[in-house]
Amino acid sequence: MRPRCSLPFWMCFCAVTLAALAAIGCQPGPAPATGFAGTWIATTGGRVMMVLTLREQRGTFGGSWAHPDTFSVSQSSTFSAVTGRVTTSAIKSAVVQGTELHLTVQDEHNPNEPDEYVMALENGGERAAIRLVAAALPPWPFSRYHGSGVPSVSTDWDASASYKLDGAEVPSSAEMLAIFDEDQKVRQNPAAMDAKAWEAASRGDKERRTRTATLLEGGQLHSGPDLRRAAFVFQHGDAPDDYLLAHTLALAAMSKGDADAAWIAAATLDRYLQSIHQSQIYGTQFLTPTGKPVTQDPFNRTLIPDSLRSVLGVASLAAQKDQLAAWRRRP
Repeated sequence: MRPRCSLPFWMCFCAVTLAALAAIGCQPGPAPATGFAGTWIATTGGRVMMVLTLREQRGTFGGSWAHPDTFSVSQSSTFSAVTGRVTTSAIKSAVVQGTELHLTVQDEHNPNEPDEYVMALENGGERAAIRLVAAALPPWPFSRYHGSGVPSVSTDWDASASYKLDGAEVPSSAEMLAIFDEDQKVRQNPAAMDAKAWEAASRGDKERRTRTATLLEGGQLHSGPDLRRAAFVFQHGDAPDDYLLAHTLALAAMSKGDADAAWIAAATLDRYLQSIHQSQIYGTQFLTPTGKPVTQDPFNRTLIPDSLRSVLGVASLAAQKDQLAAWRRRP
């Protein structure tokens, strides 16, 4: 399985082309539904995307892996450019190491570089997470198949559509949600906040950033919404590094398929630019200099067209002008 990326290499690997070979090292007949052995399927909307068949004999495994001949896949386990032709690849070797099964799968187009996977059982052996060793991608979710025979990989894919694997959703952190809710709650009516209220909010912001950093460093933020919420928390920081981290968190959220992170990705970059005395480029930041009217300056209004602002959920220049006027009318 060799990548041919149309997206940044850290976000996807694609153009998967594996050999169509018969299964080796196994006996015909249904695979036993124990341990790693059995038939495993990855589905999207109930349609079969991949079928992994593992058979065990005298402590060794063999089998095959069937899948669309070509596809692209993102960090959010979203598949695109899926072709209808099905390829079936042989399992060259499968060795249990601790609680995981390490698979080597033949690649006809790169015979000297087979693909390596690691398979871990979940949910009492009814589900499995399989990750490609050579790619920085989340594991793909597979379910044990209990039907008769071996299911077929679907062939009626739309190459222009995107497909998300069933079960690929990552649960969000309840604590991160609570931190985010509190971050937003203290800002529900900013126009009514006096200096004392802003001072209290600033103390709370620092505490929320500290706790969010602990969750992030502890690997407890996994989902797109987790990362988007963390971006908002660091957007309310007080140093350029806070805003740069917030921007990175927003980008990571988008890479996991969270389209709602687009606006905060733009806003964090604007705030970072202004914090280092450069012009914002989207127009998301409205500043209130002491004794002066609300302003967006410094603001490079010509770099980004409104068409791109719209894609990111940012208001047009005309709408921003109205927003600025509204801010200036407030007492």
